[in-house]
Amino acid sequence: MDRIDECLAGLIEAVKDSPEYKEYQRIRELVHQEPEKERAINEFRRRNFELHKCRNVDLYAEMDRLEGEFASLRAQPYVNEYLAAELAVCRMIQRINYGLMMEIEFDLGFET
Repeated sequence: MDRIDECLAGLIEAVKDSPEYKEYQRIRELVHQEPEKERAINEFRRRNFELHKCRNVDLYAEMDRLEGEFASLRAQPYVNEYLAAELAVCRMIQRINYGLMMEIEFDLGFET
């Protein structure tokens, strides 16, 4: 496992050194300095997440409603930048996970 741990440490370092992660951290710090804005962003993120878990809803209509409800928040400085930077980091981590799962033979017990 030593080699795996070394490679994992290198991967973590690469993620932290990436422009996406650095931008996320920069904007995250700006948002963190405004606790009310941070709470509102977290509420938007939580409700967005919950909405995507729902079944039997018109997702497009509900997303439009949520976007409308939080339009004034999204118009504030750093909010959209923060959400976009967060998404960029999430997509980078998804690419890493996808790359691992595509290259490592692992029997999940069901067909994909």
